[in-house]
Amino acid sequence: MHAAALPLAAQSSKAASPSPSIYARLGLRTFINAYGTLTTLGGTLMYPEVKRAMEEASQDFVAIHDLQKKVGERLVELTGAEAGFVTSGASAALCLATCAATAGADKDRINRLPDLTGMKSEMVIQKVHRSSYDHAFRMVGVKLVEAETADEVRKAINSNTAALAMVLSHNSTGHKVQLPEMIEIAHSAGLPLILDAAAEIPPAENLGKFVKMGVDLVAFSGGKELRGPQCSGLLLGRKALVEAAYANSSPNNHFARIAKVGKEEIVGLLTAVELALKRDEAAERQQREAILRRVADKLKGIPTVHTEFIPNLDPSHSPRLSVQWDEAKLGLSVNDVLVRLREGTPSIVTADMTRFRPSWKGLGIFANELRPGEELIVAQRVRELLKG
Repeated sequence: MHAAALPLAAQSSKAASPSPSIYARLGLRTFINAYGTLTTLGGTLMYPEVKRAMEEASQDFVAIHDLQKKVGERLVELTGAEAGFVTSGASAALCLATCAATAGADKDRINRLPDLTGMKSEMVIQKVHRSSYDHAFRMVGVKLVEAETADEVRKAINSNTAALAMVLSHNSTGHKVQLPEMIEIAHSAGLPLILDAAAEIPPAENLGKFVKMGVDLVAFSGGKELRGPQCSGLLLGRKALVEAAYANSSPNNHFARIAKVGKEEIVGLLTAVELALKRDEAAERQQREAILRRVADKLKGIPTVHTEFIPNLDPSHSPRLSVQWDEAKLGLSVNDVLVRLREGTPSIVTADMTRFRPSWKGLGIFANELRPGEELIVAQRVRELLKG
């Protein structure tokens, strides 16, 4: 099997070192990540090729405008988008997309942001897609106008509408208007459709799929399953809009200069995209399911305990194992187990599946960030806790 088909954990190893790790020297504990690519947990672990590319990029100086241009040309080759560039994250990409839809490439307007006086200042979004993440749009000064049905989306459009926004995420389920119809409504009104697809990798084909469908600007995170730098993202889409977004972006000294991305992240994310398009995603998923089956096998025979794979038809979501038990009989809640796992040695971070959308039961264990053998440590610790 090609190395790129293996999960990250199978390709990563900690180099032996006689001295404490940087985190230990700072007085911090590291943990086994049985949860996933959460930003608050540090995102992901990069592929060795990505780290090598970043190290190489750090050795010399290069003009950032020239680097973004060349990397953008390569992204066009890889994805089929008209244009693209590397941002400092998916939120930064959405912010810049909003700048493009409002101020465009007009320097006077750019320098007035987030004051939208004289500019279009509304974006239409489905109500279920509202979340704390939509501050990426709102920071530019736009008002988000909520709608639920296709008719409501159409009625919400007026002379002050700058764009339509759409979110694809397991945190934003239940929308009534699907992406193709949102694109059709936007284009019929002569407006761009901006898509938040931060975590919609895998499949890597989504890097080109959405722009081919007609999405005008789409944002991806670089620090999730793309396995690139945590502080990186992609903005892909129509050439004129991407150019307008970049005109607002660092290293230009405008509103969005705060979203600075360095030469190392630009090169690292390009490398991650190239690797993603070569990965055997089916084999990778099978390996992750096998990891979770080993966990489930270790928990068999414990009174009241049973496990199940959570139905998961979206390929962008990692396989998930739910561990359930009679909380009253064992005197342990899911939160009790979460806390004890995290406070134990080694520290282990897992998920409370009741907090997910849609909600599920039990303790959640994900395989995508586990290194080889760590699943057995997780299983043993959970077994010890549930056996009392």
